[in-house]
Amino acid sequence: MMMNRQGSSREGPSVATRVKRFPWLKALAWVTALGMLGGSLLVGGILLYFSTQVPDFRGISEYRPALISKVYDRSGNIIAEYANERRVWVPIAEIPKPVVQAFLAAEDADFYSHGGFDLKAIVRAALVNIFTERMQGASTITQQVAKTFLLSSERSYTRKIKELILSWQIERAYSKNEILELYLNRIYLGNGSYGVAAAAQTYFSKKLAELTIGERAMLAGMPQAPSRFNPVRNPKAAKARRDIIIRRMEAEGMIDSTEADAAVAAPLTLTLSPLKQGEDAPHFAEFIRRLAVQQYGEKALYEDGLAVYTTLDLALQQKAEAAVYNGLRAFDRRKGWRGPITRLESLTDWQSQVEALGAKYAHSERLGVPAVVLSIKQGKVRVGLPTAEEGLLDPASARWTGRGNPASWLKVRDVVLVKPQKDDPNAAMRSFSLEQLPAIQGALLAIDVASGEVLAMVGGLGEGVGFNRAVQAKRQVGSAFKPFVYAAALEKNYTPASLILDAPVVFRTGENEWKPHNYDNKIGGNTTLREGLEKSRNLMTIRLAQDVGLRPIADVARRLGITDRVPITDLSVALGTLTLSLLEMTSAYASLPRGGAAMEPSYLRRVQDAAGTTLYRGHAACEDCLAQLGGSPNQLPTLPKPNLTQGLSPQVAYQMTSILEGVVQRGTAYGLRSLNRAVAGKTGTTNDYIDAWFIGFTPSLAVGVWVGYDTPRSMGVGETGARSALPIWREFVAAALDGTPVEAFAVPEGLEFVRIDAKSGFLPGVNTERTFTEAFLPGTAPTQETPAFVDDPLSVPTGGETQSPGTMENLLRSFGIF
Repeated sequence: MMMNRQGSSREGPSVATRVKRFPWLKALAWVTALGMLGGSLLVGGILLYFSTQVPDFRGISEYRPALISKVYDRSGNIIAEYANERRVWVPIAEIPKPVVQAFLAAEDADFYSHGGFDLKAIVRAALVNIFTERMQGASTITQQVAKTFLLSSERSYTRKIKELILSWQIERAYSKNEILELYLNRIYLGNGSYGVAAAAQTYFSKKLAELTIGERAMLAGMPQAPSRFNPVRNPKAAKARRDIIIRRMEAEGMIDSTEADAAVAAPLTLTLSPLKQGEDAPHFAEFIRRLAVQQYGEKALYEDGLAVYTTLDLALQQKAEAAVYNGLRAFDRRKGWRGPITRLESLTDWQSQVEALGAKYAHSERLGVPAVVLSIKQGKVRVGLPTAEEGLLDPASARWTGRGNPASWLKVRDVVLVKPQKDDPNAAMRSFSLEQLPAIQGALLAIDVASGEVLAMVGGLGEGVGFNRAVQAKRQVGSAFKPFVYAAALEKNYTPASLILDAPVVFRTGENEWKPHNYDNKIGGNTTLREGLEKSRNLMTIRLAQDVGLRPIADVARRLGITDRVPITDLSVALGTLTLSLLEMTSAYASLPRGGAAMEPSYLRRVQDAAGTTLYRGHAACEDCLAQLGGSPNQLPTLPKPNLTQGLSPQVAYQMTSILEGVVQRGTAYGLRSLNRAVAGKTGTTNDYIDAWFIGFTPSLAVGVWVGYDTPRSMGVGETGARSALPIWREFVAAALDGTPVEAFAVPEGLEFVRIDAKSGFLPGVNTERTFTEAFLPGTAPTQETPAFVDDPLSVPTGGETQSPGTMENLLRSFGIF
């Protein structure tokens, strides 16, 4: 109806009238309708065509992300992590709601209302891309899931069409939460991190529930451009993007204005936490890595999320690393100052030069970092560090050089190693100590006696994972081999009280002549077997080996776990001229407090795959351990004992243990008496002081230490096992056993204890000066009393009988020995 000027109403022209008046309207309507129909058919045809070209959307259900494999110590502490990409999968129910909200605000605020794609956003993005120079996306979270899981990253219209089709299919097959779980766990967030949980660990060293508003916003702002908004490389861009997301969260009502203002005002603070690379136990971690790759393959270790539970005790490992460092540092300082590590051409741009040196010496960072001498004024040395920090060198820290104040002998532009000292709040600059990277090397291995599990492994100092001297190095063992000789003698009817001649002997083979001698160049005449090992008498050991034979000695070594062939034609082997690894030697010694039972060292307790399936177990499975092994809810059961091989009888093993205790109480390892514990062991020093060893044990812990140069050369006169290796052993064992109960070595049945004259080996007599209670096999204890005087001081009781020197001489002559 229409109103005329007088207010009356009248009918307007009808549609039919208009069409008659304007016939082109009908044509336009038909064209529009046909166009729409054609367009719909075209779009439908395109969609139908491309729907046959897209991958099966159900493939996202079969997605198996590459996971991080983790290596744990015996207490569940992470030692190392291995992965090509850092991924941590978290179910959507465990992802905090504020984290989800941050990503929805940043990427797809209408996620829960759209059907997979947002037409308004698509049109808006198209207009922006056509009429401006900016490129704007319109992908929903569902589209990003489709692209990430099923499509490539190419920028094309065909990929976009496929993305829309897949998004529509995915939305009808999966719930919103299922789609969101895939997205939040798969999205790339820079620095090798995939998924929000992995990124939270990488950038903030936090769990998702611990993230602040600003930290959640920063992560949520990264999917658009992980490289451009990387907070490590581009902190300004990352903060700007973070602030934008915070305001979006405010606009969406997820946070209030007060929270938003505070979050925007807060600085962008990172606490980077890259994957653990085994820094706390570098050689052990690398040893386990190689073991895992050999057993399960590289793909399994770097992609399948293995959980490798090892025998290592990380607390003991740290004590072992410190003991080796302190011991080698003390040795190195005895040898004096070797000079600066290098010298800069100029101080122009010294920061970048020292930074490069810092990267070069990164493997030895815990020993010291490079620093350049910037100035020397008024007796003070100012140094610059790789971080561009400046500090002062503490003159007292350089006393070990024996050169006085370093201001008098260092020069500007010298580069030295330094370590920070305790901060002085009143000091203008931090103080640093003068350090030096030891040229000497060392290794330590600790084994649990009861289980054979390796508790600590130090394969070297200051050169990364490299060469593992605890396992791979084979060096002459020196006198540390002698216990095998004496154990073989005890099996051949010798007793700890048997007398052996400690006197010069010469070996001739053709024109060659060998004259072994004792370390102190002294001889002791008739000496008990016990004292011969306690004092490490070479001449006695040679005579004993000659009488017992090298084949039985080699057999004892083999039974105790020495896998290398022991020569049976070279008598010098008895003095330790053969080369063995620290691992083999320590494991063999561990058999003695175990009652002579040998076992291979173990490194793994359990290996599981990502689903929790056990792939390896270090001991036999026990379904009802609590009941079967007598455990209770408050008391863990004793694990089944591993397979053992009886290398020595328990009686002979105890006799050897007792004699090696004497090495500590009265012999070459006298320095360990201060531990006030049951300790047994043997020092080892090779010719020209090339190698230094100490291998010892308590009732529960066996530890071996080796010290020497990688390229064999003399360490210097007097650098024996007692001086170079034993202090490392003492420091570690003292720390390892601190606060633990004092133990005693177990005494097996089948022994009788008799008080004897410590010097003669017979029963005490009127002239006895010192007595000793000795362990004997039944029927082997002496019955003769120590005489008031000795007619023939060179008579040699052997195997319970007295053998005249003439008989021994004839025996030696028969072997070409005089």
